Amino acid sequence: MLAGVLGHLTTRARGVANAPLIVAVGYVVLLLCVPSQLVLGPLGAAGSPASLWGMAALVWWCASTLGGQNATRGLTAVRVAVLALVCCVLAAYANGNARGWYAPLTVRQETDELWTLAPQTLSHVAGMMISAGDRGVLAFAAWIGIVLVVADGIRSWCDLERLVTWLTWVGAVIAAVGLLQFITGHNLAGSISVPGLVANSEIGGTQTRSIFNRVSATAVHPIEFGVVLACIFPLALHRTIHQWGRRGAALPGVLILVGACVSISRSAVLALLVAMLVLFLGWPARWRVRALLLAPVAVVALRVAIPGLVGTIVSMFRNLFDDPSVTGRTTDYDVVLDLYADHWLIGRGLFTFIPRYYRILDNQYLMLLVEIGILGLLAVLVFLAVAFLNGIGARRARDPRARHLGLALAASVAGGAVGMFTFDAWGFPMAAGIGFLVAGMAGAARRLARADGVPPVGRTPVPAPYRASDEPSDQTPHVVQTGGPADVRG
Repeated sequence: MLAGVLGHLTTRARGVANAPLIVAVGYVVLLLCVPSQLVLGPLGAAGSPASLWGMAALVWWCASTLGGQNATRGLTAVRVAVLALVCCVLAAYANGNARGWYAPLTVRQETDELWTLAPQTLSHVAGMMISAGDRGVLAFAAWIGIVLVVADGIRSWCDLERLVTWLTWVGAVIAAVGLLQFITGHNLAGSISVPGLVANSEIGGTQTRSIFNRVSATAVHPIEFGVVLACIFPLALHRTIHQWGRRGAALPGVLILVGACVSISRSAVLALLVAMLVLFLGWPARWRVRALLLAPVAVVALRVAIPGLVGTIVSMFRNLFDDPSVTGRTTDYDVVLDLYADHWLIGRGLFTFIPRYYRILDNQYLMLLVEIGILGLLAVLVFLAVAFLNGIGARRARDPRARHLGLALAASVAGGAVGMFTFDAWGFPMAAGIGFLVAGMAGAARRLARADGVPPVGRTPVPAPYRASDEPSDQTPHVVQTGGPADVRG
């Protein structure tokens, strides 16, 4: 009986220790598998399951921190960056509601959309802006909730690897859904329904570029689909490298890479190239040689598997300056700076640059300049820099696999940051959610790397957190933690 009671208490303790991991995995599943267009009707776009899950995570983090249950104490780089960003977003929200909004005549762009012909009253525009500002604050709350829970809560390298495994396999699933849509034209994502949720727009729509379908799977747009997979790919590659030789080790990485390519998106290709460049520069010399040998093989294999795809991707960059989608981006600068001058310091509210009343703006940094001002943009850049440096800093870990995971996280952050130059990433729930999740994972990696060399009081230094050949699974020995984050045993 005593053994049974002890076993029950141990199980409960493990469940509490793994609660942040469960929250993070639940967010990944809801974010990637449930289309963002499925929402709770009364809440609108802010009522997606992933967003609600993230807001609940923020409430939990606040309660556990105020109640002294959060093992991470004091100010960390992630907390300082998040606090600065929160202050800027709330200041912009308050400023917009206090001073109102306006739209210069020069800001509207000529399109063939019928809604551009309908005049809008001042009261209608103000109501829409207030609603958009509320939605922006709620979405932002969900993002920082996930960042803080993951950065402060992941207790071991094994748990972080488990999260990588979940993210990789769920990313492979949506990549497979996109590939099915690309090959057959069947919109599998469109058949997804969740009781109690309603679709606020079309799910899984297909666009065309050249002779190919541009697919989105469960994402809102093909660009979002491609950039999300490009940001996940470094983590999938990390897992493939350290599981090489096991059955199916390469499958998720291959699906994610091909899925990113069939989005036929410049943003996805750029994010992928930048992420791979970060990995390449951080790899040992012998790994770089192998990568240079394998890259042409991968390109040839993709060309053989999907004839014409590689040529289409190359042509998108060869005709870069003749493409209307590129020239349209460059004409935005003067117009945006015109509007920015009205609220140049703290902005006018996140999500209040609504394309219906202004213009489509395919540059998240320009949009942030308008919405949360120069201070907010600087806060975002600091947040991204902290996330990237956390990944790089995690390379101080003692275990080679842990060091490589830090490098992969830095590569994912860099890829997402570059993608923000080419599309309004925060306007797409899946892209924004993955960006903040990866930033939280980088923060956790940095914290674990620091804990590696700090033994608990009265204990000798522990060995490496896990062996390079270990695979987190049900058979992996449970992590024992009795002295805090630094006491991590495999």
